[in-house]
Amino acid sequence: MSEQTDHDVIDELAGIAPGSRLAALRRQRPDVVRHLQGSDEVIFAPRDDGGLSRAERAAAALRIAILLGDEVLQDHYASRLAELDASDTLRRTAEAGPRAVTDPRWAVILAHVDRVTSDPSSARKQHLDELAEMGLTPHAIVSLSQLIAFVNFQARVLAGLRALEGTQ
Repeated sequence: MSEQTDHDVIDELAGIAPGSRLAALRRQRPDVVRHLQGSDEVIFAPRDDGGLSRAERAAAALRIAILLGDEVLQDHYASRLAELDASDTLRRTAEAGPRAVTDPRWAVILAHVDRVTSDPSSARKQHLDELAEMGLTPHAIVSLSQLIAFVNFQARVLAGLRALEGTQ
């Protein structure tokens, strides 16, 4: 994980200005700031993608942001994805959802993203087995699970920071 806290995605997404009250509040826990940023880096730009490409990771994150209705996260992940997917195919499929996808592997991935984001208690072992049947390695399945958890967590952190910002 990165030890550097100069660039911070959460500050950027929440619109937190350096030196502001919220920036100072976040920096009271520098370990949290550092680990959140480090998690972003490891999840979206891993040294070994394990068979889940950076573009697929960004598209899955975009899908989560769409499901959560977070426009700031949608813009962030759409922008990240645009740098990785010149064809724009993954963005279109992330926006359309798993039923509109013709690639069986990607459809299963998006269905899993939808399920775990929208109704996590409905996830079953068979859904993980379906991911494996589509060629996802255990490494990729764990990475996808981490990504889903992280983006959902990120949305909640941002909602909290937005609420705090509103109280200034």
